[in-house]
Amino acid sequence: MNRRSFLRHSSLATAVVVSPAWLHAGPSGYAAHHVARVVSAPDVPLPKGKRRPFGWETVAVAAPGGAPLVLAWPELPADVRVTHFRLAVGLDERDEKVVEVFLPAAGRVLGAMELRFVSQFQVYELALRAEDVAAVRREGLGLRLTKGSDLEIFTGGVDLPAVLRPHLLVPGTLDATAEYFRRMQSLACVQQFGWMEGCVMDGLLDLSAGPAHAALRETALQHLGLFFKDGKLIYENHVSAPSDGKLYGIEGSLPFAVLARVDPASPLHDLAVAFWRSRLRPSGSIQDGPTITSEGAYTVGYALAEIARARRSEELMKLALAQVRVRQAALFDGREFWRTRHDDGARGNRNWARGIAWQILGLARTLVVAKERDDIADLVASLREISAWVVGLQREDGLWSVFAHEPKLTPDTGGSAGIAAALAIGAKHGWLDPTARTAAQKTLAGLRPHLTADGLLGGVSQSNKGGEGLQRSSYRSIYQMGMGLKAQLIAALET
Repeated sequence: MNRRSFLRHSSLATAVVVSPAWLHAGPSGYAAHHVARVVSAPDVPLPKGKRRPFGWETVAVAAPGGAPLVLAWPELPADVRVTHFRLAVGLDERDEKVVEVFLPAAGRVLGAMELRFVSQFQVYELALRAEDVAAVRREGLGLRLTKGSDLEIFTGGVDLPAVLRPHLLVPGTLDATAEYFRRMQSLACVQQFGWMEGCVMDGLLDLSAGPAHAALRETALQHLGLFFKDGKLIYENHVSAPSDGKLYGIEGSLPFAVLARVDPASPLHDLAVAFWRSRLRPSGSIQDGPTITSEGAYTVGYALAEIARARRSEELMKLALAQVRVRQAALFDGREFWRTRHDDGARGNRNWARGIAWQILGLARTLVVAKERDDIADLVASLREISAWVVGLQREDGLWSVFAHEPKLTPDTGGSAGIAAALAIGAKHGWLDPTARTAAQKTLAGLRPHLTADGLLGGVSQSNKGGEGLQRSSYRSIYQMGMGLKAQLIAALET
């Protein structure tokens, strides 16, 4: 895609308008999402400095003591088999919340949802008993917080998918994998700009290389156009969104990889390159402050390699290769992997699955971009070494525990998908032996039971905002960035 055509596309919010009919039923066989009407909502202002993304509408579930949010489904058919009530998070949050769901007239509590350190766009659900659905049809539902600060949830707006509105889920008759691809071909898997949305867009573009999913290229462009508009980068969750060449940190630069793939001549690449140069340390590492992290192998090394290829810049390519080299040396000793290393030598997040995924995926994807070079033999050897090590830690279910060396801990489907995607990429390009592909196939099979009836990926360890304690717990979430990592895995195995 040339620059003119992309910028013309990116001036649009999306390509498809959601019609009222879609809010209540999907095509034959697919799951249906019956969207609520807001009956009453507490008058709660948005937090200072925040804004609703893409012009979408939100309402609040008030902090304890506030008025409840009341929802209704007056048009819900009497014969549908509702299994869950769902909501989607409208703003990034940094605390623990409990949403109590109750019948407004009867006052009976149907259950509660725990929301811990949630990220914008995450979907949360409460299972409903069949005997409660008739009461919900009559009374609707009330929502109130019994713990935590005010919670904003999405309710409406042009192109807001039904999956991200408060809804009642009616499973369809199709396999969850078919539902997964339907969710991917929409804005249901949109994420915040940065590493999360980058995971999704990479997955969409990778899948689109195969004829069965070629339409996902347009979906990737639709996602990209939400953030790159009229020649500017627009953050969609802050009022003071920077559009003057500043990025919030190295984790925010991953989407520039996709921009380079679809619009190699874009002048917007200057924003990322200038930012990376400003964070370059004497060690050769591009990082935020005194701590080197494995995220940078993917969000900087790979993204920088894509821009280097687009610009045919030897200097930038060498800088990209340096990012994966310096991290491999600093974070992996052949026996243990550490996601972080500080200038004083202190290390953190030992063998954290998602931390491993960032390094191995960044390494594999950077190698793909640089595969014609004659100075990457050491990086191929590094990929083989870390791949053999991590395959040895794979669980019988095909996944990796959230801390990979502790098999009794709950697995992380997101980190597992990222690790397996790298293994599949390495095997596809002949750098890894067939055992890597076998391990990746085993992971894909292991992810299948974690799909919801409508194809969202559950079982993902939560955002790292809650620290290592939250990661070690059994708390898991539906998290669309994990769907993007799974898409990268599928694409590497299929294309």
